[in-house]
Amino acid sequence: MSFFNKATDPNKWKEKYLNLLDEQEQSEASCKKSEESYKEKEDLLCKTIIRLTIATTGLDPLLDPHLQGIRDQLKNGINSQALKDELEKFTTSVSQIKHTPPQSQSVETELLFDFLLQQYNTETQQNALRLLKKKTDTVKFETSNQLFIAILEAIEPDDDISTPTIIANHIDIGIVSRQLLLLLEGIEIPSIFDQQAQTAKQLLTAPNRTTTAFETILDKSFKLLLKIKQHSQSEQQDIDKFLSHITEQLAALDVSVLGASSAAIESAENRSKLDQSVSEQMEELKLSSTNATKLEPLKGVINNRLATIAKEIQEHNQKEAVQRQKTQQQLDDLVNKIKDMESESSDLKSKLKIANNQALRDTLTGLPNRNAYNERLEAELARWKRYHSPLSLIVWDIDHFKNINDSYGHKAGDKVLLLIAKQLSDHSRATDFISRFGGEEFTMLLPNTDSQSALIVANQLRQTIEKTGFNASGASVAITISCGITEFTLNDTDESAFERADQALYQAKEQGRNRCCIL
Repeated sequence: MSFFNKATDPNKWKEKYLNLLDEQEQSEASCKKSEESYKEKEDLLCKTIIRLTIATTGLDPLLDPHLQGIRDQLKNGINSQALKDELEKFTTSVSQIKHTPPQSQSVETELLFDFLLQQYNTETQQNALRLLKKKTDTVKFETSNQLFIAILEAIEPDDDISTPTIIANHIDIGIVSRQLLLLLEGIEIPSIFDQQAQTAKQLLTAPNRTTTAFETILDKSFKLLLKIKQHSQSEQQDIDKFLSHITEQLAALDVSVLGASSAAIESAENRSKLDQSVSEQMEELKLSSTNATKLEPLKGVINNRLATIAKEIQEHNQKEAVQRQKTQQQLDDLVNKIKDMESESSDLKSKLKIANNQALRDTLTGLPNRNAYNERLEAELARWKRYHSPLSLIVWDIDHFKNINDSYGHKAGDKVLLLIAKQLSDHSRATDFISRFGGEEFTMLLPNTDSQSALIVANQLRQTIEKTGFNASGASVAITISCGITEFTLNDTDESAFERADQALYQAKEQGRNRCCIL
């Protein structure tokens, strides 16, 4: 016996249910697509944060382990709790950087006291100087004159040192000048202080200085060093602020990712509940159909069950729509934040690249500086040790450079340095590395070149420079240059090879200058 009369289509309820199932499948497909989009954006977030941590690595040793920890956490996706822990550690480290007390004693103060302890060897003077050196760890002298007064009181307590002039009379001007020159050559000077630094170096090398004039030079030199220190501290503060800002942004991204993840979990739970409810309703329909003896009650049961299923599906779809909209908004916010971070990361990379170029370039000649030479030498030594190909070093020095400065002024000396740098660059081989080592000294690394071949190259450059001259104050000035050459040998270090080349340069000077010698 059929449960349906002719007026009722027996497949009508089945079609209605199948239609509802189709709608459900479409909804699930839409959710799956949203999840894939979320996954892609999550991957993009991970890559952005990893690149940002790589870009900021090296800014401070205290931060590097935490930056590595953040990268390790993100390699296998986002673990909100673990990432949150790393961010808290990172924030703590940034805070510690801001409050790390400065070193109690500067390098130049250390050098000064080491020199004084060697010069004054009586027990009273030694004890007084050691006490004063220890005192500088906790007490800061406002001016250099105050420090010098304290030193003279320790060395000669009975002398009248009430005036700065007497202080200068107790100091070997030549030694102090050389130490200050070494200090100015050794530190990284920001480009905005280049002119002041050049002026200070010129004053320190000027002959026949009076005591009063030297006091002025000392004052200018120390003021310059103080400005450089303050500038460096200001840059460090800017970096600290940037890192704090990045930390806040990462924390905000963590919250956004956590919200989107929670929304996805909630959506999955809702779909699971709907599937379970529909399954239960279908089981009850099947049971009712099996046990039914009359058509009309069965029709009522089926209609009620289908209405319940339709209502649940409708409610689920409405919740899904709201949830999708909420998730999409969160993902849009996340994308915007990632774009902002990428823009800031790009700006930081540009600034770091500019700073790195400035740190490795001589501001006057544009040649690589001593720092760049050390980097390149390390790479060339590694290649030399691995492939055993010859590697030579040339140390150049301009002949009678001090006479040019004294006779024609430091502007003429700067012009000579520029001319030498241009000639060495224009007439050397593409594989050779030229740098301004300091003062009037230049270095050249020649890969795949033995000492005899290096001598040929050096003599060609020497002859080219010999033919180069310039006018200063209406007078023609001749320029010559000497060099020492050495080839790296087994068990050589950078210091031993440079010392040999320097000795060869000394021989060239002793033999009359304007020549090249090999050791």
